[in-house]
Amino acid sequence: MTATPTAETSGSPTPAARSPRGRPRDPDLARRAHRAALGLFAEKGWAGFTLDGVAARARIGKSAIYLRWSDRAELLVEALRRLQDEDEARPSPPPTDDEGPSALGTTGPSAAEPSTPGPSTAGAATTTREHAAPAPRTLRDYLVQHARRRAEQYLGEHGMAMIRLYAEAQTHPELLSEVRRQALTSYVLAERERVAEAVRQGELAPDASPMRILDAVEGAVLMHVIVTPPHLRDRVRATIDEYVELMVDDQLRAAGYAFPPAGTRTPAPAAHDTATTDDGTGTR
Repeated sequence: MTATPTAETSGSPTPAARSPRGRPRDPDLARRAHRAALGLFAEKGWAGFTLDGVAARARIGKSAIYLRWSDRAELLVEALRRLQDEDEARPSPPPTDDEGPSALGTTGPSAAEPSTPGPSTAGAATTTREHAAPAPRTLRDYLVQHARRRAEQYLGEHGMAMIRLYAEAQTHPELLSEVRRQALTSYVLAERERVAEAVRQGELAPDASPMRILDAVEGAVLMHVIVTPPHLRDRVRATIDEYVELMVDDQLRAAGYAFPPAGTRTPAPAAHDTATTDDGTGTR
C-alpha cells in the first residue's frame, strides 16, 4: 500500500481552512509559533523550514502544531501577514497640517487593509485594524508612513524573513508563489491603488506611474537597509525618519506632486547629504 503524503512532506503551498476542534485556540501558542516560524525561515530558508522545526524552536508539542496548521506554507503566510498587520496597527506620528486637505481623504484601500485575508488570519487582521492609526490625510503622509513602517519591518526582529521571501520566491516559484501572493502581493496592490487614486484626483501628473513610484519608494527603503553592514544598523535606525521624508519628497517631486507653497510648509529636517561611503552606507 502506498503511503499517503503528509502536508509536511508534500510542501503544498495552498493554505487550507481548518475546522476548529478540541479545546479553544490558545492565542499565545499562535504568537510563539509565528515568532518561531519567522525566525526559522529567516535562518534556514524554505528548504530548512518544517513544522517539526517550528515546534522545537517554539517549544510547542508537534501535535498542537499539526492540529492548528495544515502545512508549513499556511503557517508561514499567517506569520507574515500578522507581522504586517501588527506593524500597521502601531500608532504613527500624526500627519502634518502644512499640506492642507487631500483630495484623497480616506478614499482607496490602505496597506492596513489587505484585500482578502484567509480564514486563518481574518480574526487577527480584524483585531489589529480596530486599533490602527487614523488613515493619513495626504498622499505624502501615506507614502511617508508606509515607507517608515516598511523600514521598521526590515530593521526589526523579523525583517530578514521578509527579505528571504523575496529571494526564495524567485528560487522556488512553484512552491512559494501562493505564499508570496497572500503575504505580500495583496498589500502592494492596495498601496498601488492608493497612488493610482491620487493620479485620478489630479494630485500627481496624469502620466505618473503608480507602479514606478512604489517601486522607487520600496526599492529605496530595501536597498538602504540591506547594503548597510550590521555594525552600522543603529545609525540607519537613528536617521530613518529623515531619510524616508527626503526620499518620498524626491519621488513625489519627480512625479509632479502639487506641494504647498514653500512658505506654508514645515521645513524638512536638515539633511546630512553625505556621500555614500565605501561600505555602502550614508544618510542620503
